[in-house]
Amino acid sequence: MYERILLMGPAGCGKSTQVINVCKYLQKFKKSMYVIDLEDKMEATLGGELPSNMKLYPVFEWTESKSKVSAGGMNEVTDEILSKVGIDDWIVIDRMDLAWPLVQRWYVKTRYNEDLAERMMSGAVAMGEKKSMMMPRVDQGSWQVINEQYDSVISKLLYKSRCNIIMTTGIKSGDDSSPFDIYGNVSVAPRGQKEIAHQPHSAFLLGQKKERDRGSYNMVWNITTAKDLPNRIYFDNDPITNFAEEYLDMYYSPKEIR
Repeated sequence: MYERILLMGPAGCGKSTQVINVCKYLQKFKKSMYVIDLEDKMEATLGGELPSNMKLYPVFEWTESKSKVSAGGMNEVTDEILSKVGIDDWIVIDRMDLAWPLVQRWYVKTRYNEDLAERMMSGAVAMGEKKSMMMPRVDQGSWQVINEQYDSVISKLLYKSRCNIIMTTGIKSGDDSSPFDIYGNVSVAPRGQKEIAHQPHSAFLLGQKKERDRGSYNMVWNITTAKDLPNRIYFDNDPITNFAEEYLDMYYSPKEIR
């Protein structure tokens, strides 16, 4: 079985750090990790020194612009990773929630030759309503194109790769929408396109809390299970130092030693 793991939480809760922990854990199995970094913070988190088994891909746009030098678009990076990744390797989509606005910006630029902010502003002026600035004015057919383009890339990563996946996202507060039926115990859901809530089979909320120790306060990372497969350990706001050693090691080992 391939792992499909979501690590979600607010800024500073340890998502990237836990990804790095998993990468270092995989070194003993000689397995690679391919990281799509949509926030461009992984290298800084590592202090510029990447683990030998990490292949890092900063992504700033949906499709690579041919008119300027870039780190690569989501389309191109996905195809490159899929040409290299091996069975039992790992793909990480760090801040996967940022892929959704990325494809929206690509669509508006391609169709209207405008930046997304410009399109939203022109919609606000045309409508004479401030609320119209919250979304570009596109018809139902346009949203279908946006969704299809997003799904075509994400589906390749999640389902055609046939390897293990970690996604990280920010969080949004609970409401009455369907993802909260799944994640009701944590009262939040992952940011981004709504299907992110359904795609992983293991999802965890990471957080921080201060603990007092002899008159001073220490910051402690904690973890709560939002959903998981049957017969796996469930976390309930428990302290966590290394996700790979404290959770993954119980369920994962490369196929050649299974």
